[in-house]
Amino acid sequence: MTHSGDWREAYKERLCSVEEAMALIGDGDLVTMGVLTPAQLASALADRADQLGSMHVRALSPTEPRLFSPGQNGEREFELFIGEPLRAAHDAKIGTYLPNTFMLGMKAFDAGREEARLPDVQITSCSEPNDAGYVQFGVHMWTRKSYTKRCPRTIGMIDPNITPAHGDVWVHVSEFAAFIEGVIQPVNAEAVRERVHTQAPEENRAELLELLDMASPDQIALAESMYHMLPPKIVRQAFGLAEVDDEAQAIADNLAPLIRDGDTIQVGVGTPSALMFKAGAFDHAKHLGVHTELGSPGLAQLWARGIIDNSRKTIHKERCVAVAWTGCDGVDLGIINDNPAFEVYDPNYLLNPALMSQNSQMTSINSAVAVDLLGQIASEDRYGGQMINGTGGQPDTHISAALCPDGRAITVLRSTAIEGSLSKIVAKHEAGTLVTIPRYLADTIVTEYGVARLLDKNHRQRAAELISVAHPDFRADLQKQANELWGELGI
Repeated sequence: MTHSGDWREAYKERLCSVEEAMALIGDGDLVTMGVLTPAQLASALADRADQLGSMHVRALSPTEPRLFSPGQNGEREFELFIGEPLRAAHDAKIGTYLPNTFMLGMKAFDAGREEARLPDVQITSCSEPNDAGYVQFGVHMWTRKSYTKRCPRTIGMIDPNITPAHGDVWVHVSEFAAFIEGVIQPVNAEAVRERVHTQAPEENRAELLELLDMASPDQIALAESMYHMLPPKIVRQAFGLAEVDDEAQAIADNLAPLIRDGDTIQVGVGTPSALMFKAGAFDHAKHLGVHTELGSPGLAQLWARGIIDNSRKTIHKERCVAVAWTGCDGVDLGIINDNPAFEVYDPNYLLNPALMSQNSQMTSINSAVAVDLLGQIASEDRYGGQMINGTGGQPDTHISAALCPDGRAITVLRSTAIEGSLSKIVAKHEAGTLVTIPRYLADTIVTEYGVARLLDKNHRQRAAELISVAHPDFRADLQKQANELWGELGI
């Protein structure tokens, strides 16, 4: 059909119940679902899985435990992210990891490769249609549009709580197989507030009410029915309101001198990188631009203060651009809400290093779990292969900054883990460790103890740089191991 005035009839024809929409998923189908898939939709998919002989699921940071419980009738795969809620399902080998990158995630299908495994069905939330017959995916788009353009069937559940976004976020109703209305209701913040007053543990009430005032509707929607029973610490983490600790502050203080006026920045959502805005690492700079995978608390507030103005960007000048603004806090999302200065684009386009590296002074800032003395950066696992998360967009953004002629790829991490008992700067990674960034792409490492500059350094020089930013309690042992591995360092 054409994108003309008959869209209302087409939309009406596609409206159906949850059960009718789920019936479009057949035996043996591969179904994909993205970040922040509404609980109502994920639950309906789990019900459908119980009815079929086999159903395969590809999920980007899933949260529905029933889909990843023992004895499932089909493959379960985590795409790019695993996420804390279902990390145990990966550890138990119920699900397996799909090592895509955003930049290559659609390549096999688009190139017509015989190994391509395009999902048969996508389930997703979306806005109600506008007057031209288009729905949008809002500030948490991620891969939703990418899959809608490619999957044979997309099922859309209308979500009235979606925060509207600008950019390439619109899809015509004709590209959907089905729509579901009326299941997700508008957030009733006052009802949530009343439940906190009357049902929350008394010692939690004041903090829960404070957090509620800082949340956006889509954040509240994630936990609306049980918000009053959640520990404030969990709510704070979910809403991107983690506090800046002394170590993160010291890392931000060491990072700040590396940030130049006019940098185009990307900041990862991991810790400690996600705390860098709140810790003031960028407060001194002028004319910053943003070209990023996702947001972090305080990002949009820097735009409101004029520190971010995107005036010196090369790509998408005058605009902050992202794959999603997930990770921002409620204050940020209030600023971003329907704000044309903030745009969202498909990840396979926006995070392609061929595009991203064209930005002037492209500067990536991402976290790591551990770095060895050669500069191999591990951001996905611990203890020699126990995955805690996936790559996310770190390879895409790190490579983009590395390829940018005046760019810098920065990795930030605390020097220790487990209350100081374990060094995160290690002589060698344990056998089986997944290396996210190879040593020949390593650039700058920042801990609370300083800055290690690895670019154009040999193995011995790199080891000396990294030992200098390790925790003092571990430096002597690291130097001894380095001397045995690569010869005397001379430090």
